[in-house]
Amino acid sequence: GFFDLFMRQQVMSGWREIIDEAQVRQKMDLSLVDYLSRPSERLEWKDNSLPDDSLAYENAIIMKRFIRYPLIIDPSGQAVTFLTNEFKGKRLMKTSFVDANFMKHLETSLRFGAPLLVMDVERVDPILNNVLNKETHKQGPRVLISLGDQDIDFSP
Repeated sequence: GFFDLFMRQQVMSGWREIIDEAQVRQKMDLSLVDYLSRPSERLEWKDNSLPDDSLAYENAIIMKRFIRYPLIIDPSGQAVTFLTNEFKGKRLMKTSFVDANFMKHLETSLRFGAPLLVMDVERVDPILNNVLNKETHKQGPRVLISLGDQDIDFSP
């Protein structure tokens, strides 16, 4: 997620204060991780090499419930290991911007709904803006997404 553990705790504390001021009843021992994920999901995540801590679980929840595609900063390589294990049955493709086949991998991923892991990103290429924002459009029964100067079929 965008915030580290300390910042998330501060935000939660601020939300609780606002809720208290509004005199809305709340469960003080509510765990966001317990509320937003099932125990079976957390066990599966742990089996897929996700570290066993609240921050890692919160990040997994964010990735699972994303609206936009997640950007993961992973200097330790733990997220790459987790994602590789998590998507092993879904044909996860790994690529980078310097890969000569990057556009082919991206197009295939968008067309067939396969997960794509872009590694070693220094900056995001503007060609990805439509993809990252999920800016799709319909043409008859087809859902398309613009990729550079072409429209390709989009399968989430």
